[in-house]
This record gives sequence, structure tokens and C-alpha cells, in this order.
Amino acid sequence: MLSLFTLNLWRYYDFEKRLPNIISCLNKYQPDIIFFQETQIDPSHSPFSQIEQIKKQILSHQFSFQSTIYLKKSQRGKTLETPVQHGVAVLSKYPIINGFEYYVTPNQNENEPRSILCLDIEKDNQILKLANIHLANQEDWAKKQLREFLNFIHSRNEQRIMAGDFNLYNLKNYQKLLQGYELSNIFKPYISYPKDNWCLDYILIPNIYSFQTLEINNTYLSDHKGIFTVIKTNQQS
Repeated sequence: MLSLFTLNLWRYYDFEKRLPNIISCLNKYQPDIIFFQETQIDPSHSPFSQIEQIKKQILSHQFSFQSTIYLKKSQRGKTLETPVQHGVAVLSKYPIINGFEYYVTPNQNENEPRSILCLDIEKDNQILKLANIHLANQEDWAKKQLREFLNFIHSRNEQRIMAGDFNLYNLKNYQKLLQGYELSNIFKPYISYPKDNWCLDYILIPNIYSFQTLEINNTYLSDHKGIFTVIKTNQQS
């Protein structure tokens, strides 16, 4: 069995209020692996990254890998006095033995580069291949980037457990693209982005695995909902 949790951390918006909820949620589920998107290092808030602040309070996850995709100089149309480092991160109970970023072709209509964080984690003498996803904030570009990444890992003869903010309003529409994978919101329909009453956040698992449970956390963690799931290999009883 393997338990996973994914959440768009939503930068520092209302973070002091949300942080206790996030810690409580992680302590409740005790996921083996945690995927975060929109994580930041913002000196105007703290000299410590959001991931460091979370990690200090959940001691079970001693392994982490954080990427800075780019230096963000403005947010919501306002220039920042101090630019912030913006990216994605993974926390794990198990050793991370390899990690790299794959930069997808950028959306021509946005300045934000996008990279997918790829990690290999060792659990019970097996190597788990994972990818933390945060795609372009535009449906057609997000689809292009997902196709590009799937082609990339196919060229490596890999399948990876993928989780994150795909910025695709209904990933079920792209099942041809996702052959060989099981999709979280087919296993159990849910809304992950209440503002638009849509699903943007997903967990994709190669079909050597199957979903056992899936829960959407409705606590105020972010403007996105947190997704928790337990999966198993199909060889397991």
C-alpha cells in the first residue's frame, strides 16, 4: 500500500491562518508522499520556505525535494518589492534517491515557466517513480504540456505516478492521451476547485496500481482542495 496527498499550496495568501489546518490535515492522513504546488520562498514573510515551515511540524517526513521554477517579480498585477522564489515540492517518509526537473514548452501567453518535478523514491526495496505536476493556466496549453511530458517519459520507457494541479477542467476528456493510467476522479468524482465548481487537481496512477480509497479534504487549506488517496499494486492481496 502507498498513500499520497496533493495540494496547491496557494503561495502565501492567508498562510498564517491556513498553516495549522494544513498541519492538522497531514497529521490526520499521515500520507507516505506529499505533493505541493505553488510553494514559495518569500523573505517578506519568512526567511524559511513554506516547505521548511511545514516540515518542522511534521517530523515523519524527513526527506524533501523542492524546486524553484522561477523568480516571481509580480503577483496579481502588483510588482513585488522583493521577488519570491516560486515552485513545487515533494515531502516523503522514504528516501529520495533521484530527482530532476523537466521543463515543458512554455505557454506563449504567460510569463511563467513550467517544470515537472520527477523523483525516484525507495520504499520496501522497490523504486517508485513519481511526478509532481503544475501545468499552464490555460486548457489548450496544459493539454500540450501534458502530452509532451507523457511522450518524454514514454521515451524513457517509464510510467510515473503523477499528482498535482493539471489546470485541466476535466481530465476525463483526455482518456485517449492517458492510456495505461487510472484517474482519480473516475475512481471517485469530486470538485477540487470550488471557485469554478470544477476539478483541476488529479492523481494519475499507472494501471499496475489501483485506487483503494480517495478523500477530498474540505478544511480551509487553500483555494484548492487537498486530495488524499491510498493505492496498491495489483499484485498485492
